[in-house]
Amino acid sequence: MRRWAALHPYNAGHVMRITGAANLERWRGAIIAVLREIGLEVPKDFPIEISSLELNQKIAEELNMPFAAESLPLRAFVATHPSGDHFLGVIFDHWFADSPSIRLLMQRFFYGYRGRDGMESLPSIHFTEKSGETFGKGNGILDGFEAFLACVRNYLRHRRAHRVKLRDPLDFRADFFLMSLPNGLIHQIRAAAKKCDATVNDLFLAVAAQVLGERTVAGREGKSQRRLRAKRDRVGLAAAVDLRPLAGGALDDVFGFFLSYFTVVLASPERRQLTELVAAIAHHTGAIKSKAYAIRFILSLRIARLAWDAFRKPRSKAQLFQKGLPLLAGISNVNLTGSWIDRAEALRDGSPRLVDYFRVSPVGPLLPLVFTLSTIRDRLTLGLTFRTTAFSRSEAKQIGSEFAVRLLKI
Repeated sequence: MRRWAALHPYNAGHVMRITGAANLERWRGAIIAVLREIGLEVPKDFPIEISSLELNQKIAEELNMPFAAESLPLRAFVATHPSGDHFLGVIFDHWFADSPSIRLLMQRFFYGYRGRDGMESLPSIHFTEKSGETFGKGNGILDGFEAFLACVRNYLRHRRAHRVKLRDPLDFRADFFLMSLPNGLIHQIRAAAKKCDATVNDLFLAVAAQVLGERTVAGREGKSQRRLRAKRDRVGLAAAVDLRPLAGGALDDVFGFFLSYFTVVLASPERRQLTELVAAIAHHTGAIKSKAYAIRFILSLRIARLAWDAFRKPRSKAQLFQKGLPLLAGISNVNLTGSWIDRAEALRDGSPRLVDYFRVSPVGPLLPLVFTLSTIRDRLTLGLTFRTTAFSRSEAKQIGSEFAVRLLKI
């Protein structure tokens, strides 16, 4: 599905806040060394932009900026924090790498910038683009048939999913903003999820469904005017799935793209109790976490590619997923507690120190809005990426605020 780039960049990003003013040459040297380690040809004058824009504006600009043909699928910028600290932002073509892969790079960028020990103990990174081979070939024809059935089932499930109105289906411009949620809130969320025998991600999905259910209830309650058209009265959401744990440790230090997603289609989420909704989502997601699912997902992408190629006009391609797999939003959630990011924040040796870290998700043709959540110890941050043809900035901020308020009431 790298063909999405023909319509619009599918860029993602990671940003870390570092103490003190940025030393551009030290960053350049650290980044070049790491990228060459994974086999990329990097010029010695690798550009790092100094941005004067407000951080959210700069990220939005980067999300909409394509990578030139034959260029590296990764670029960097620095921006100043009002405290005198600085941000290092890394923007990348999401088909080039998943979030765990970029975190491996960011770790090495950080320690290379510090110029102190820490790099020597890190294992080397292995690079691969053949994600399908990692999970084996499965049962061949049987898995292919299962993948085809899964595509059909997904299409039928989503026939009743509500479509967000796009003012222009060919306008893929994205915007972004970041919210810091109250310290300690994540502990309440974990406790609530545990009571429901669910994951934190299940709970985030349920809260997002309630927020978007409230916002779309009027449009979903209208009756279809055509006899054979399904009533689009449900809310469809997606969540990213990290396939790495399914490889039994074989992908721990591998650089590549090992992500899939699953969807939930919910009836009247705004009218259901949160505990009931979380339990229903948890029941659905329980079947997702298997190696067989990973193999079928990879095969499903190939089927989707055939459907994509069957359409010639850009508008038809743009509407393929909106019509066949209509979704209102997606969730990307990761707990960084205990990771190198958490440990780096505790460093107190006088060298540049990591103060904060957050991720930026793309929207692409599939999703009009994505909630990106990152947890580090007591801290929970929310990044919201959205298509401007679907939501205005004020609407997106209201959605983010409503999402936060519902989490606070848990």
